[in-house]
Amino acid sequence: MTLRQALGEAVRRLAAGGVERPRLEAEVLLGWACNLTRPRLLARLEEELAPAAAGRFWQAIDRRAAGYPLQYLTGHQEFMSLDFKVTPAVLIPRQDTEVVVEAVLERLDPCESYTIADCGTGSGAIALSLAHYLPRARVYATDISPAALTVARENARKLGLAARVTLLQGDFLAPLRGLKLDALVANPPYIPTAALPGLPADVRSEPRLALDGGPDGLDAYRFLLPGAAGLLRPGGLLALEIGSDQGQAVKDLARAVGAYRNEQVLPDYAGRDRCFLAYRREE
Repeated sequence: MTLRQALGEAVRRLAAGGVERPRLEAEVLLGWACNLTRPRLLARLEEELAPAAAGRFWQAIDRRAAGYPLQYLTGHQEFMSLDFKVTPAVLIPRQDTEVVVEAVLERLDPCESYTIADCGTGSGAIALSLAHYLPRARVYATDISPAALTVARENARKLGLAARVTLLQGDFLAPLRGLKLDALVANPPYIPTAALPGLPADVRSEPRLALDGGPDGLDAYRFLLPGAAGLLRPGGLLALEIGSDQGQAVKDLARAVGAYRNEQVLPDYAGRDRCFLAYRREE
């Protein structure tokens, strides 16, 4: 079977499994199985599919057609133009989260020194992106999962950022006691518990701990908003990813804390609530 023929059959199987972009994902998985970049793959479609690559490819196609995440199959996901390793131990970085990182970068000067924390770091996507684009920043990243921190540590080494990013095990803010932060960022779990069974199969494959936000999806914000106020310097920036309909609720929770000013909600690329921003009030 040629690569072209394999690609056509893979597209058919993925489409039958309900994959939204079967051609693109088939190309990604075939390139991964053959250890070829996509341009090189497309230039060699008349070549034969080697037996070893065929075994990897068809197994991956069948798993993807059954709803297993593409990124867990390839082990990679691009985020903020950086390549991150991902495993089933971490949430897959998404474009929506780039909105949060970009909002922070727009408000901080890359020539200045900052102390920043990312709570619930997972793969390290937020923390490492901020460290990459803010070259004088010192970043602390927390996660309760040792397996997630192993992935984040590997990404930090791969990106050459291990010297400026400190990884700490613990629940959200707990490992940060004693620090004074210029910015605190988090993508906490925010999906209501009852909504989890209705999520797409690939999303349900991700760590439940990173998805389940409690009965109304707001449990993490009730904890983070008052806790962050005790860590941020006066004027420090708080940036949180939020669910698509949670903007007003999170803003109300922040105002009830009474420690913030300039609370605002920014939309994602589809115009839905995605990022909550606020500044710590000056004393």
